[in-house]
Amino acid sequence: MEEKEKRVAGIYIRVSTEDQAREGFSLGEQQEKLEALCKYKEFEIYKVYKDAGISAKDMEHRPQFQEMLEDMKKGKINYIVAYKLDRVTRSVKDLEELISLLEKYNCYLVCDRDDVNTSTANGRFFVRMLTVLSQLEIEIVSERTKFGLEGAIKSGHLPGVCPMGYKKVNKMTVIDPVTAPIIKRTFDLYLEGKTFLQISKIYNKENLLNKKWTDTQINRIIDNRVYTGDYEKHKRLKEKTKEETTIYMNVIDPIIPRYIWEECQLQKLKNQRNYTRTRVYTFFQKLKCPKCGILLKCKGSGGRKSKYLYYNCPKCHFNISEKYVEECFQDVLYELLKFDEEYNRYFLPLFADKNDKVNNKGIKEEIKKLNEQKDRIKKAYSTGVVELDDFREDLKTINEELKILNQEQEKKLKNGDIKSYSLENILVNRDLSRIFAYNDEDKDFILNEWTIKTKEGKQEFIARYIEDITFIKDKKYKNGIKLEHINFKSIYLDKVKDLLYNQSYETLDIIFINNNIRSINISSPMEENTFNDYFNELDNFIKPKKYKLLDNADNGYLTEKKFNLDFDNTKEKLLKLIPVVKRDKYNANNKKYDLYLITYN
Repeated sequence: MEEKEKRVAGIYIRVSTEDQAREGFSLGEQQEKLEALCKYKEFEIYKVYKDAGISAKDMEHRPQFQEMLEDMKKGKINYIVAYKLDRVTRSVKDLEELISLLEKYNCYLVCDRDDVNTSTANGRFFVRMLTVLSQLEIEIVSERTKFGLEGAIKSGHLPGVCPMGYKKVNKMTVIDPVTAPIIKRTFDLYLEGKTFLQISKIYNKENLLNKKWTDTQINRIIDNRVYTGDYEKHKRLKEKTKEETTIYMNVIDPIIPRYIWEECQLQKLKNQRNYTRTRVYTFFQKLKCPKCGILLKCKGSGGRKSKYLYYNCPKCHFNISEKYVEECFQDVLYELLKFDEEYNRYFLPLFADKNDKVNNKGIKEEIKKLNEQKDRIKKAYSTGVVELDDFREDLKTINEELKILNQEQEKKLKNGDIKSYSLENILVNRDLSRIFAYNDEDKDFILNEWTIKTKEGKQEFIARYIEDITFIKDKKYKNGIKLEHINFKSIYLDKVKDLLYNQSYETLDIIFINNNIRSINISSPMEENTFNDYFNELDNFIKPKKYKLLDNADNGYLTEKKFNLDFDNTKEKLLKLIPVVKRDKYNANNKKYDLYLITYN
């Protein structure tokens, strides 16, 4: 008599949280029914394999399922018994792999509720059809979930934990006025040249938010695109797989402009490179090799306080001394320092948001008082009453306080129209300060302000405004180097755009008057009514004169540099050149100007 085949079963039970909530597929119920089925079919039960709270999307990440397959390969079981086919798999690909394994190791699959038996061709075909339907269900649910999630994100309902700087209000992600300024400050500090570690130390010293700050937390803030108002889906998955993520633009209110975030990402790439950082370098990561274009490495000899610091290109063997760079950079430094002071003192109010007028009142008063103190020191120095060294510490303290207050005020401001400040008043105040203050002594004063900055302060100032600088070797110039090119950062360029838009920007140029070379400020184009208001306001303080140099010029003020006019060189001093647009509203497409020279006695 032929011996009956021994049938040894492995019972496989699985449940996900969603399954149990929806249909009551508890592990206990499945096991009880399957044990009864095995008894009815006279199967010997080798083991019960349980995967709890795990999806059937793949076989790889189910430990008990993998153990069951290993036991099948070792011949310990020849039947797999499950409650339903979707407990085993919902993937057509995984099913084909499973059926191949079952055939290879002479094992069969039996599913109670689906009446599945893979021991026959019809049974295997039926199993494939059930799995196709099961996978279709998964994909439909996934599409619905994805569609619903996308709709929620686009409506400002961001999933996950709310990042610092934002809070949830009725499930909407909105700006948190308490922590948003910290986010702005973090990006500002990073662009000023501070590292993640340095920023975290500053916050820990201030005991900010009564929490422990780490460089990793600062890194996450700088790296988070959400602060631009965009949401990056599956960002953590991207870090592991390097795959592209989905970005939803402008889904919530931004805390910082997008260009600031992008600049910080470029800065991160630079910081990740291997530069010498044992000393503080004024032009750290700012000098480019004139031959190959890479950023020069910082080098130094001697101890930490050694004065001999230089920059080097290891590829082209180009070397340049920091001392010589700073000396060659003096004129640019003067213009930058003057621009920074004038922008903060005179033009920042041009961009004030009307809602901030009351809140800014106290800050403006403090700024005014500090500027008055600074003017008194400047006057005492320029008249020779005292040496600047006598006021170094006071001046340093004033500058630090002004920096903090100006940053605080700038955070409250937005680019926009003039709301409560007269443009002509501001322009006249700025020009009067130049008339009565800006001279050789004033230039010395401003450059002396540079010398009293710490090395960190100098590095921070350069990092804030300058992207990169290129010098070349040229024996015709002092110290054998010549400034070839400067790329300014968008922070500086945006300030220039603000002034251009509000008819307030000026640049220094050279012209010829009666065959004499003269250096003069050239203003951005003014509307005719603004020009007239400005001139009349100026007339209240000094006796200005205006000379019409060009009439209906087509950008002539940019190219025509030689003028002959009835100009009393012994009595009259040059103030500025102003291109005037003859209409009420400036049209950028119209390039016809009248050009006026403004002088005073």
